[in-house]
Amino acid sequence: FKAAAADMGHPQGASLIVDVVNGDLFESLLSCIKPLGKICLVGFVAGQKPIRPGLLLIKEAMVVGSLWGRWARENPVLFRNNMNEILGYMADGKIEPRADSIFPFDDSIKAFELFEENKAR
Repeated sequence: FKAAAADMGHPQGASLIVDVVNGDLFESLLSCIKPLGKICLVGFVAGQKPIRPGLLLIKEAMVVGSLWGRWARENPVLFRNNMNEILGYMADGKIEPRADSIFPFDDSIKAFELFEENKAR
């Protein structure tokens, strides 16, 4: 991640990282956050892992939790605008979502079970 941040023009690291995965990736994110940077935890689809506070101390980083669903319910117009912008990025090829599994509609229960059991990758 650190090399990717440098390639994007941020040699000291990113000022803000939004982590929707958590799990084993969290410590890797700390390698590319710049000193006094912030990591916003939005989800934990890869499960939850203990956070070693010493790593935060070394980076002087701040971790903030956020429940996007609450914000979306309280700000429906802004949420809709954000979603339209993200979908526009996808349509333009600026971002490519990663899907590790695709299920037919008839198997939707299997898809939810995969998610509930944190087995999605």
